[in-house]
Amino acid sequence: MAEVANTESASQQPTGRLQRNAIGVSGMVFMVVAFAAPLTAMASNLSLSLGFGVGIGTLGWFLVVGLLLAVFTVGYSVLARTVVSAGAYFAYIGHGLGLKAGSAAATIAFISYNLAAAAMAAAAGYFGDIAVQAYTGVELPWPVYSGVAFVVMMAVSYIGIAIASKLTLVVSLIQFALLGALAVKVLLDRPSAFTLEGFEPTAMFGPGLSLTIVFIFLSFGGYEAAAAYGEECSAPERKIKRATFIALGVLLVVFLISTWTLVAAFDDVQAAAAADPAGLLISAANQYLGAAAAKVIGATVAISFFAAAVAIHNMAARYGFALGRAGILPASMAKTHEGFGTPNVASAVQIGTSVSILIPFIVLESDPISSLFPIVSGVTALTIVILMGACSVSVLVASLKGSVTGGVIETRIFPVVSAVGFAFVMALLIVKYEEVTGSDSKLISAMPLILVIGAVVGVVRSRYSTGEISVN
Repeated sequence: MAEVANTESASQQPTGRLQRNAIGVSGMVFMVVAFAAPLTAMASNLSLSLGFGVGIGTLGWFLVVGLLLAVFTVGYSVLARTVVSAGAYFAYIGHGLGLKAGSAAATIAFISYNLAAAAMAAAAGYFGDIAVQAYTGVELPWPVYSGVAFVVMMAVSYIGIAIASKLTLVVSLIQFALLGALAVKVLLDRPSAFTLEGFEPTAMFGPGLSLTIVFIFLSFGGYEAAAAYGEECSAPERKIKRATFIALGVLLVVFLISTWTLVAAFDDVQAAAAADPAGLLISAANQYLGAAAAKVIGATVAISFFAAAVAIHNMAARYGFALGRAGILPASMAKTHEGFGTPNVASAVQIGTSVSILIPFIVLESDPISSLFPIVSGVTALTIVILMGACSVSVLVASLKGSVTGGVIETRIFPVVSAVGFAFVMALLIVKYEEVTGSDSKLISAMPLILVIGAVVGVVRSRYSTGEISVN
């Protein structure tokens, strides 16, 4: 294990090295939580699952997906104690499956995170405009608010991950408080509506099953965030595992309670969600907490999109840094700020990339929610399951090669189980791709080809790699 626990001050950070001891377990946990954005997930992915998936059976599938992610994390943690890198899946997949596979995986992750960062910044601007109108009556184009979001994202990323983790902690706690208040009020008003029906097999299986499974996986996007900050914490071999399991537990509890609350809040939640999935959460808040609270939740949705944009931007920047260090992207991407030890070049490139992605939507005056999000949701979902599946296979192969140590269960049995699970989800996603994106556009249906092209480019560029995919 490379030494990553030194106590260099920020001012002593050499170029090409990230700041040490900049983040702890709690910070890593809330970067994962911010990426998942519980409040926005409730107002989007999970409302769609309630309306067009298996309905109340979504509750049972949360437990199934949570169990699969727990099994995955056991094997994933074997690699975490062996390899440390800002491009987490890059190094993890490369360790077992070789540089070409790692480079292909890192390139599609880089593409996906850049798309997602742009989409989240656009959503922050879109919902920011709605929130400002609700409170002041002032109406401005959404790109104005997205532009403000980009400036703040750049500043936060420039100063360091410690600031970003504190920001996401505060926003996450606000989301928990609002969702918790709604849960308590619904429980007090309709205690008998909290039944176990959603966990029964008869509710879990039926039309829309594939949509539910995919939307739940999307709600756990950014699962590798804790590992991506391994170079910036002390004792990463312990903290990555701890932070990842804590983040999984926190998100699973929050999503389960919040979804159960929505199920209990309506006499027929599936009909209500199908009629207006985007307004389901606000409708419940308005009914049980009052119009003022509903307005606050609406504003917090915009803030949570911004926090997610910060988290995803930091992930994309670290992938750019790791790819630059490995020679797959230009070496300048691996430069860090001499004072703060942050990947300032990769961060600036990521902001520029996000702005470039949004320019066509701004010029065409498109609604980013209906035009950009279908593109991003499908690509992001595919990327998540591909990378997790490949990571599971990497653990198994590394174990067979003897390049990782551990028991049979954590290095062989669990990785096989999780790899099979992710292969099943990927098959569902491919078959139901149009339903997942909510669009029958041929252009949107062809977007996964970007990942294929990215993987090919990654393999080709691996020929020029320095081999420095981790700090080991």
